[in-house]
Amino acid sequence: MSATLPPTGDRRAAARPAGSTDALDAQTLADQVSALHRTLPSIILGNTLVPAVVVVLLHGTARPALLAGWFALQMLHSGFNALAWWQTRHRPARPGNAARRARRAVISSAISGALWGASLPLLWPPSLELQVLLVFLIGGMTAAAMHALSVLLPAYLAFLLPCVVSVVGMGLWAGTTAHRVIALTVGVYGLTSARFSASLNRTLRESLQRRHEVAALAASLRAQKERAEAASQDKSRFLAAASHDLRQPVHALSLFLSALRQQPLTPEAARLTAHAAGAVQTMGELFNALLDMSRLDAGMVQPQPRQVALQALLQRVAEQERPAALAKGLQLQLRLPRSGAAVVLDTDPVLLERVLRNLLSNAVRYTEHGRVLLALRRAGDGWALQVRDSGIGIPAERQADVFREFVQLHNPERDRNKGLGLGLAIVRRMVDLLGLTLALRSAPGRGSCFTLQLPGAAAGTPAPLSAPAATADGLLPPGLRVVAIDDDDEILAATTALLTGWQCEVLAAADVPQLRPALVLRQGRPDLLISDFRLRGERSGLDAIAELRDEYNEDIPAILVTGDTAPQRLIEARASGLLLLHKPVSADELRSAIVRALAAPGPGHP
Repeated sequence: MSATLPPTGDRRAAARPAGSTDALDAQTLADQVSALHRTLPSIILGNTLVPAVVVVLLHGTARPALLAGWFALQMLHSGFNALAWWQTRHRPARPGNAARRARRAVISSAISGALWGASLPLLWPPSLELQVLLVFLIGGMTAAAMHALSVLLPAYLAFLLPCVVSVVGMGLWAGTTAHRVIALTVGVYGLTSARFSASLNRTLRESLQRRHEVAALAASLRAQKERAEAASQDKSRFLAAASHDLRQPVHALSLFLSALRQQPLTPEAARLTAHAAGAVQTMGELFNALLDMSRLDAGMVQPQPRQVALQALLQRVAEQERPAALAKGLQLQLRLPRSGAAVVLDTDPVLLERVLRNLLSNAVRYTEHGRVLLALRRAGDGWALQVRDSGIGIPAERQADVFREFVQLHNPERDRNKGLGLGLAIVRRMVDLLGLTLALRSAPGRGSCFTLQLPGAAAGTPAPLSAPAATADGLLPPGLRVVAIDDDDEILAATTALLTGWQCEVLAAADVPQLRPALVLRQGRPDLLISDFRLRGERSGLDAIAELRDEYNEDIPAILVTGDTAPQRLIEARASGLLLLHKPVSADELRSAIVRALAAPGPGHP
């Protein structure tokens, strides 16, 4: 049967596992049966009209009983086919029933072929003209059946064989030269038709199998994409949870060290404390790199373009990065256009400065001798910003990898002083936000050149560049009443110790209910609220701050501190409008934030 016949020449079937081959063959057979089912109305119509034509042509020449009986059998067969089509018109073939339906189709085709083959010996007309005409009608039926039944090759062969055998047999039996020629012609025609229908069937089967293979491949790709997305989400959740849990003790350690350094220390203790503070600062920088990635992924960073004097920005960046280069014995050179005319660019100066800082620091980190160059030059109608170095270089096959997260080609030992491998990944995201193009040209041992393509200069007067926010080095107002809320006992103790050293009056607790007894005894409202974002249970620092503000019916200055890097939590914290600090927070950052919160005209002023 057709269900067991693989397509001739299909070499791919041998490469597929047996189970998948069987399933594919079953589905292909179901498609073949469905295609044959769609042609049944045309087959039924032909098997109804052409026998009627034969009856008209042979009326008076054939025996009436034989002619009527043959026509009745043809109509009965057509009626049976019509009934079968009607019953299954809304029930498409499936792999489970395709073989059974295919067998029925082959049997039905064999019966139809037998009826047409029997028409010659039963109704053989006396004149050669009518004999040729009857053979012509049978040949026409086989030709029409080729297009209708080739979709299921055994069905077509079951129809073709009795018709060809009957014509050839009757031609040889008649014995004349004309009849022998007819027999030979029909025999050749039968062989040719069989070969051609086999070729059509093979092509059709291969087409159906390719369609199913493509569909299966697409489904597999969708499943792999969904698994990859789920893995990426799991990774993001893991990093967010791990970052939060690790930031907590680092934050407490930073505050404890700041409080310790306010105490009288021996020279050796001061030296060790300074080393510990440096290690904490390095960990804070690593955490902040993770935070930058989370903020970019959360869509919290949006460009705020304005007109900027490009030369002034480049000079400031070069001056701030030059000490790090000099510490390694490198030259950091700045090359600007000789014309001296101001280049005014419409862009976000903060994001552009971050991009340049990351590129320069990356160049200094991986250059052991020579120089690092920051250059601005003309490039067509626009400008090109280049950061070149004489460092170790990057192989061509790995240049795309350096823009991926956590990739460090030259840090197999994962030296923490070389970062996390996020600098260029952050650069790529920021460049995309700015709508610019970044190109890399590099070769091992010959350094690297990062080129940032900038649009043409903008007309207008550039806004002055804002200097980095300075920390408040002076003491806070004596007796500042601060409420600190955090569910981590170590962080509460460290915050209390640091603020007490700044001569603040501190009330610290894990949540508002624990604060109420002390708040009742204290006269007046707190001057400042400092709360962790994530508290115990379902409560957050936003709830605690809102509750205290409602209790005093005043917008008390507040600072929200968070160790979260999960994008959704970052969006929620930023949407609150409160001044937001990210753990670990240094003493200078906390003091500066307190000054800003107290000086702000209203709540939430950043």
